[in-house]
Amino acid sequence: MGKGHLDHFAELRLSMEAEGGELLRAFVREASLVEGVPAMTASLIAGDTEQIWRLLCQSSTGPERASILLSSSKGEVRARILLSGHSRFSLVLPSLGAHLRRDAGLSYRERGVDGWEIALHRSIETSREAAGIEEPVAEAAAPTEAVEIDAPRQSDSAAIARCFLAVYGHNYIHREVFSPHRYWRKVERGELIPMVTRDARGEVIGHVALERDPGAAIAERGEAVVLPSYRGRHLLERMTERLTEEAQRLGLVGIYAEPVTTHTFSQRNDERAGMPTTAILLGAAPETLHSKDLPVPTAGQRQSFLLTFRFLQSSHACEIGAPQDYFDVISATYDRLGVGVSRRDGKRPEETRSTTGITVNDGGYGRIRFETIGSNAGIELAQAISDVDSLGARAVQLSAHIGDPGLPLLVECARASGFFFCGLAPAFSEGGDLLLMQRLNEPLDIGALQLFTDQTKELAAFIERDRQSATSRR
Repeated sequence: MGKGHLDHFAELRLSMEAEGGELLRAFVREASLVEGVPAMTASLIAGDTEQIWRLLCQSSTGPERASILLSSSKGEVRARILLSGHSRFSLVLPSLGAHLRRDAGLSYRERGVDGWEIALHRSIETSREAAGIEEPVAEAAAPTEAVEIDAPRQSDSAAIARCFLAVYGHNYIHREVFSPHRYWRKVERGELIPMVTRDARGEVIGHVALERDPGAAIAERGEAVVLPSYRGRHLLERMTERLTEEAQRLGLVGIYAEPVTTHTFSQRNDERAGMPTTAILLGAAPETLHSKDLPVPTAGQRQSFLLTFRFLQSSHACEIGAPQDYFDVISATYDRLGVGVSRRDGKRPEETRSTTGITVNDGGYGRIRFETIGSNAGIELAQAISDVDSLGARAVQLSAHIGDPGLPLLVECARASGFFFCGLAPAFSEGGDLLLMQRLNEPLDIGALQLFTDQTKELAAFIERDRQSATSRR
């Protein structure tokens, strides 16, 4: 975040229930630390917000939701609570300040015709003195302690496992990080290209890696973790920069990532690294997949990811066969990637038969891949849907080459079967780009996802409109 600006913020949407106070406190503190706010000030603003939240919940009359926004500028951190229900909270607002410490700031104003905005703020410089206590030594030292970023040694494997265990518990999807032997074997085979951050004592406090299939033109930036007491120092960004340099040295076409939507911390890193969102992968993992030390605003539904991407080599204009309804959103995505596009006139598939493949992983996420689209695309798709559903798929991704002449036909058949637009997977097929669609077999509230950039929010809005349209045709 630039100094003196409040352009970007972390956001949490929460039902107006007092039981959510602990989750709210954790969110505000963690988001403050990510913004570089000292740990003591982060704890104080988190406590302020929880206190006011519990008081507001006493005036709540139903299951309405509120938004909590955390932002910081030079010298101040601010938490805002956006409420609906003007009359319900009118009487309680004037008395809220009496429940806070003198060093905490509180203001409120009307928001629209039926809402309020309550702002809690603290000075970063004075909160430590006003609290009358000292910060814990470990967290106080973290903002100024020298760190080093380099490639790990085999002897670091156990320390890397401990980092993931500290943040994710045993729920992390990449299980090899918990096995030093399996982890290092992937490094030796070139399937994993890692970077770590060390503290002044040489202990591993952060990790990120490129994961690459043998011979692949792209690699995934993933397996990212930073110990909570060291967040807010842009360590993930610095490790990503080192990995980008290594990817360019290896001649890779691009780097992609799949940041979670339970918080926006990884998304911020991708934005700063020049990796715009190209797709939103709804319901791609079980509900239990999340960091154990962060709030989960999407509790009760499967977890969703973004797909972000950056070309590392000069890209050329491409011709796409997408239907007219999708052309504008696809063109906007390509524009952010620096790629010019033109539209291929729709034609019937040249091939009679389609070539497809299916998979369903242990987490219930199915994939249907059309390598070629033939005139029998509708029949092939119906059979593939039946197959993945019988294998327990709870969400299904459909992919096909963006330049395939039969793409308009496949999209038409897919939308009739409940599939909707999902986005693009650039260079995912031996350097070729894929169109992605999805179909969900259980409810999912896309409005509960935590999204950082306006571009991602606009993409989510388009996806939701297309989902509603496709669902109405089933």
